[in-house]
Amino acid sequence: MLLYTLDYMVAVDEEYLTIHYNRDEKLMWNQWQGAIPSPQLREAMISACQFILANDVELILADFTRMCAPTVEDQVWIGKNSAELLQHSKLRKVANLMARDIFQQMAIDNIYDKASELPMPCESRTFVSKFDAMEWLMADGSD
Repeated sequence: MLLYTLDYMVAVDEEYLTIHYNRDEKLMWNQWQGAIPSPQLREAMISACQFILANDVELILADFTRMCAPTVEDQVWIGKNSAELLQHSKLRKVANLMARDIFQQMAIDNIYDKASELPMPCESRTFVSKFDAMEWLMADGSD
């Protein structure tokens, strides 16, 4: 699968978040995991946004399959603050890889609802398959 054949540098390797980055494709693959306490979640989200901006990331595979749904307060905070930071980024596509947990899916949808209050430069879609997510991310845009 393409996701595993690309060369990545590990930019962040922390308890709740791992960020892999492929400079050639301008692709960030972030893996979120666990029940993340609010302060650490917010700090990790700001770090991820700063990485996106500093490296002109265009494509993101956001893997939420092993992450517990954040609180509603954190969902609102993440949506608002990440949108403010990323509204002028070079992002083109964000593929959200979701667990089959309905509460997690609702939480991520709520974050995107809050973020959509500001104009964002990218399209986002939700997937349950890494293969489908990567296929969509790497498509030339004619889909």
